Amino acid sequence: MDKRVVITGVGAVTALGAGARALDEGLRAGRSGARAITLFDTTPFRTRIGMQAPEPSPPVDEKELHLASRPDRFGIQAAFEAVRDAGLATDEIARAACVFGTGTGGAHLTDGYTRAVLFDGEAAADPNLLRPHQPASVTDLVCRHLGIAGPRHTIMTACSSSATAIGWAADHVRLGRVEVALGGGADGLCMLTWAGFNALRATSPEPCRPFDKNRSGLNLGEGAAVVVLEEEERARRRGARIYGRLAGWGITADAHHMTAPHPEGDGAARAMLAALDDARLDASAIGYVNAHGTATPHNDAAEAAALKRVFGARAPSVPVSSTKSMVGHTLGAAGAVEAVASLLALAGGYLPPTANLVEPEFGLDFIPGAAREARVDAILSSSFAFGGNNTVLAFTRA
Repeated sequence: MDKRVVITGVGAVTALGAGARALDEGLRAGRSGARAITLFDTTPFRTRIGMQAPEPSPPVDEKELHLASRPDRFGIQAAFEAVRDAGLATDEIARAACVFGTGTGGAHLTDGYTRAVLFDGEAAADPNLLRPHQPASVTDLVCRHLGIAGPRHTIMTACSSSATAIGWAADHVRLGRVEVALGGGADGLCMLTWAGFNALRATSPEPCRPFDKNRSGLNLGEGAAVVVLEEEERARRRGARIYGRLAGWGITADAHHMTAPHPEGDGAARAMLAALDDARLDASAIGYVNAHGTATPHNDAAEAAALKRVFGARAPSVPVSSTKSMVGHTLGAAGAVEAVASLLALAGGYLPPTANLVEPEFGLDFIPGAAREARVDAILSSSFAFGGNNTVLAFTRA
């Protein structure tokens, strides 16, 4: 029989600040983290604003981090916070599973190496800048600094990476392989990503407005989020605070296009239905959906179609919002950031708003402007990625 999995610790670093508390306060206030990017020169691009997170400062000796990338540091910081929040000692997580999702790894440092080679000559480029380029770097460093020697995996399915990582981490606990697992994701802004999304004309030159008739694209963001997943009986025996239960998750592929979603949201809908089935929940039980909500024309339309397919006649009354309107699209970290946002909402009795929403489209309840006080019992958190990689997590009150 599968074991029940609960979340006993959360950690986060986002454009709203360092720590899950800063994320919680920012979501409640409906505050956008959009600002001018200072990490690199954005003047050649149509978009100069994004959701830049504060400089990471993990509780590790700086000498131990001299080859760690910015996303590595974000991930370590969020992981330490989550473990501390869960009240777990080092020996209790020694055999934990650790699963991280990411996107570009240390590409910001790789950018620096490449530019040095191109403009200053190879002799002037420091090859150590390439060491954290490996996407698995963040997973390995988290395990190293926390002393985790259990199963470890790194997931790369674009923008659904860390949602998939959390689902996979939960399965390790659910199947009895481990009693505790860390699941999360980390990603950072870099010139490569910035140039790519600008070339696709997918970014907005102003604070993004998901599900708005006049939406003009996404705001790229960065950061990390981590959750501690624990076997429920164990968590209750030790008197742990429980944010919620990961009741189930679903994963599908559109097999439609490299970047565009299926226009009718086919894969997205199937992922939501798969999560409900895995959680043994009816769609009528869902009180809130943390949408993928990128603010791009095609993605928002496809997701709205999927929501209407899943919820049917009830769709207009189901509260839905995009927390990307406040933290940006954190790419490989997005699923984990939004999972933590969902858990904070579930435990805190509120529903995050969709910031900057002026003229809602699609006839759904997108919680414009301000957070809404509400106690719900079940939440879906959706992550839909390039290549049609879709993952949905179902959280319930424990």
